[in-house]
Amino acid sequence: MTETASTQAKPAIASLTGIRALAAFLVLFLHADQNIPIGLSHIGAVSRGYLGVDLFFLLSGFILTYVYFDSMERPTGRKFAIFMWHRFIRLYPVHIAVLAALVIIVLSAGRLGLNLRSPEAFTFGALPWQLLLVHAWGVTDQMSWNVPSWSISAEWFAYLCFPLVAYGLGRVRDPRMLLVIAVASLGAAALIFSLAGWGLSGAWIAPSALVRIAGSFVCGAALCRYAVLRRKLESRSALNDAAAMMAIAAFLVLPSFGVPDFALIALLAVFIAALAMSSGVTARLFSLAPMVWLGEISYSLYMVHFPVLRALGIVFKPERLAAMGPMTAIAVYAFAICVCVAAAAVLYYLVERPLRVRLRNVIGEMPRGAATASAIAAKSA
Repeated sequence: MTETASTQAKPAIASLTGIRALAAFLVLFLHADQNIPIGLSHIGAVSRGYLGVDLFFLLSGFILTYVYFDSMERPTGRKFAIFMWHRFIRLYPVHIAVLAALVIIVLSAGRLGLNLRSPEAFTFGALPWQLLLVHAWGVTDQMSWNVPSWSISAEWFAYLCFPLVAYGLGRVRDPRMLLVIAVASLGAAALIFSLAGWGLSGAWIAPSALVRIAGSFVCGAALCRYAVLRRKLESRSALNDAAAMMAIAAFLVLPSFGVPDFALIALLAVFIAALAMSSGVTARLFSLAPMVWLGEISYSLYMVHFPVLRALGIVFKPERLAAMGPMTAIAVYAFAICVCVAAAAVLYYLVERPLRVRLRNVIGEMPRGAATASAIAAKSA
């Protein structure tokens, strides 16, 4: 999520917007190879592309805490309503636009007699849960329609719980305890997954989906409070910048050595916190205009890529790709990535951004006087 200075008391941290591009492309590369196989899904970080979702969850906890903590630590009914409306208008227009397009495509395909891959994935009985954004809450045991939307259903659950998270973190004044909370939240999620025998790659529905987001969301929120209390946000720390670089390098390399998923998520948590607490080379890299732009459209990219790839997968069937030769298959894969980015840009500029800007403050603006002295000081440290 990328709140701007014009709509919030606190300016955006550009490098964290750039991280969103990394999260979206991790998922995109994995799903692209599943639909247009060229062998990348068995290599390195691409094989763990599903962890891009956990990176989004960590970022969500961190940035929501950065932007809304001062209002949600002691919420009123009005503040909570504004907060939930802000989150609704952030998620829902893109979700409903993609869902509506899929419904039209499925109905049209049925009338034209076209053969859709996995027609069981488009059951109309699942639409009410999709419309209510509760389809990852355990109301159904199948993911249908736009499968990646399970994560925004989980995010919606986290948003409802955010005042409790903010209240709890607000009682903690020792930064070291916030680090303990961050570690404990991920550790508890890892323990539950281990005891239950769950795998992250298939944790799409409750209870695994909700445990998954809870661990990362609370971890990200605690790390943000740590950075604020230490007054380290966007500081000139060469150590933090080096830590961010080493953490992301380790994340990209270690999947090839079989490192467990939750250890990789911990590296992503270190990466986010260290990057937010620096303004060095790594932070500037993720603050570059192309990275920020890709971060801006990352939500649209995440939501639209799966239907686009499914459609391209029907056109470029595996047997056709095999007959084309490896170089042609790679070109088709690259073409699919470009089509996804183009579709995301169209969705962002036609739906996401205009509706978010026009409708964001329909029910009122969040009071701006709630920013604490420590939060303000953190921006100038």
